[in-house]
Formats: sequence, structure tokens, C-alpha cells
Amino acid sequence: MPITSNRAWEEAAATVDAHQRILPTLEFLHSTFVENGAPAPIRAVQNTEDMAFTLEAEAPLNSGETVTFKGIPFGVEYPRIDKLGVEAPIWLDNVNREVGRFLEPAARLNEPVVCIFRGYLLSDPTTVGHGPFRLQLRSVRRRGARLEGSLVISDPTKLRVMREIYDQIRFPALMVVAGA
Repeated sequence: MPITSNRAWEEAAATVDAHQRILPTLEFLHSTFVENGAPAPIRAVQNTEDMAFTLEAEAPLNSGETVTFKGIPFGVEYPRIDKLGVEAPIWLDNVNREVGRFLEPAARLNEPVVCIFRGYLLSDPTTVGHGPFRLQLRSVRRRGARLEGSLVISDPTKLRVMREIYDQIRFPALMVVAGA
């Protein structure tokens, strides 16, 4: 993700240990992504070579297993507020025919393409260090060897905003103010 940097950020990034670098990954899921009768998610890591990472226990496919993420250049910009809500533009570069063969037709169907964003530390490929964040891919279009689209939050009503449980026993004054 591009980050507008200042001098302090540039110095911190230049001095970070190379083994502590975060490798962002994307996993695309859809019911039409099938090969030999089995689900075939598209998995990409922002790197020049393929890498193996262990998925979290709650992963929708291959939970707890070590899987290969293809080295595909991609970028996700900071979210912008659009008329349909908050969207984050995304692009995947140098996509081969296999990725395009899956993503373009799936984006035309009524069923959303799910995108799971995870960040792994280079020094610890067995633990998800950032995420997972479940998003939806929309507005996919191909421009040469590049796919572009936008990511939106899958279901914002299921986001957990507050971790406190506000009940009448712990917070009796809230019920009085609410008129209960």
C-alpha cells in the first residue's frame, strides 16, 4: 500500500531489519474458481518469487495448512469515499491468462469475489501478523497484463466496533437514559 512519507518515516523504513519486512498477501475466493473438482483460490504475495505461508485456523480454505502464494506485483491504495461507500482501488500486474481467466468472468456474476488480505513477517511465515481482513472485489477490468478493480468491506454491519458488552448489570445508567 502506498504511504505518503515524511523524513522520519523514510529514515525508519531505511533502518528496519530486512527480516522484519511485512509481505502483504491477497487470497481471492469464488465458487467458480475450481480446478479438477476442487476449490482453487488465487493467492498472491507482493514479492518477486513464490512463497509458502501458513494460513490461520479460521481460513475458509486450507485452514492451518501451509500453502503457496504466487509472486505477483499488486498494489492497494488508501480507501476513498465513493457514492457506494468506502472503496480501495487495487491493481494486479503481470497477471497471466490463468488469473484473468478466473477473475474476469467471476466479477460479472451476481456472487461477490471475496478477497482476504493478510500480512506476514518475512521472519515468520507461519503466523499472520496483520489481518486477515475479508473484503469484496468489484469493478474488475483488464488493461493489457494488468487487472484493476476496487475492494470494499464485505459486510460492514458485522464489523466489531466496540469490545465492551454494554448490559444493564454493568451499566445501569445507560438503560435509564435510553428510557427503558
